[in-house]
Amino acid sequence: MKRIPAIFLLALFILSAHGSVKAQSEAGIETIRQHYAAINKNITLYRRVRKDLPGYSEEGGELTAYFHGPTIMKIAATFFGETGRSTEEYYYWDGKLIFVFRREARYDKPLSGKIVATKETRLYFKDDKMIRWIDENGKEVAAGSTEFAEKEKEYLQSSKEFSERARGQ
Repeated sequence: MKRIPAIFLLALFILSAHGSVKAQSEAGIETIRQHYAAINKNITLYRRVRKDLPGYSEEGGELTAYFHGPTIMKIAATFFGETGRSTEEYYYWDGKLIFVFRREARYDKPLSGKIVATKETRLYFKDDKMIRWIDENGKEVAAGSTEFAEKEKEYLQSSKEFSERARGQ
């Protein structure tokens, strides 16, 4: 009979710990959103650097980096194609990637420029780890999945490459 209260207490502890982790995660996401808003609010104060991005897409690409002193705050990479274009915005805080916003626009016909459909993806990072991924359907992708790990690696690598290019390395 003494086992039932012990099992109940253990289950209660596990559930409360899960709730605490979820609350910490939500607080982390809210902090990232605040940093995102602050960066965009101050974008006109930052030094802007533009670079070509050859080899990343069919019709070429362009990278725009925003610096606060020597520190990159934001990188916008635009990729052009016959049937659309995509933009990836990388946001940084204290020198670390915190957020990526990807918008993909599809044209009604090749090279028309008339957008008929858009998709958006959001990726949140903390300490060089992706903590949340909202896919183009607005669904959260499971953090433990292989797909999640691959996407994390892909965007951390792109962030590194674009940062180096922005700095002229």
